[in-house]
Amino acid sequence: MDWFRRRRKAWSADLHSSLLAYYCDLIEMEHGKHWRVQAWLQEVRVSENGDVHQRMSFTVVAECDRLDFVSLHDGVNWDWPEKYRDRVRVEVRTPERHGVGGTRLDVTHRWIRKGQIKAFVHLDRPIFRGEEFTLVADVFWPEKCLPFVRGDGPDSFLVSFGDITHQVEFRIVLPKRWAVNFEHLGLTPGRDDYALTASVNREGSMVASLTVRDLPGYRKVGVKLDTPSAPA
Repeated sequence: MDWFRRRRKAWSADLHSSLLAYYCDLIEMEHGKHWRVQAWLQEVRVSENGDVHQRMSFTVVAECDRLDFVSLHDGVNWDWPEKYRDRVRVEVRTPERHGVGGTRLDVTHRWIRKGQIKAFVHLDRPIFRGEEFTLVADVFWPEKCLPFVRGDGPDSFLVSFGDITHQVEFRIVLPKRWAVNFEHLGLTPGRDDYALTASVNREGSMVASLTVRDLPGYRKVGVKLDTPSAPA
């Protein structure tokens, strides 16, 4: 009986979360997104088993009289098994500075299609027109890059925003002692202001980094990874 009560309580909480996310989505579709991303920093850590941990630190600017929530999309690039849905985790906090901040915000989400999630971050207080607010989102995807780590094909990490974004940074951290081929996507030399580099961090992991300045709205950009070809 205790199991039944716990399960019913969990089902009720999931239903309320799904309904809240659904109505937030309706509000955005009816009235549009009245906020823009000023700066975006995303670090992606790929594990040898294909699991992916992502941390996105981003600053938004309100473009309406009152802003109560913001949203973000994420997804996988292959026929990812839906049985892993319950293991996907999205946690959003305020930034921590000198011991102040770092507290969690409420997050609801809905699956908009297979392997594609939309999360809504509910702010503790509304922010008002012209005000900036920074968020730190941690997202865990089980086996998001499984085909890539198995050598079955390339993978890519892309972002896109509705308005011009002044600073976009991508860092993809590979498993220790891995070497990969990589290149940028969605950018044109001589037209776009960007830099693509590779380095090795203190842990001995290769890091592919992409920095883009003044990224136009609705432009998908990012990094494509592939395993090196076998020696002839």
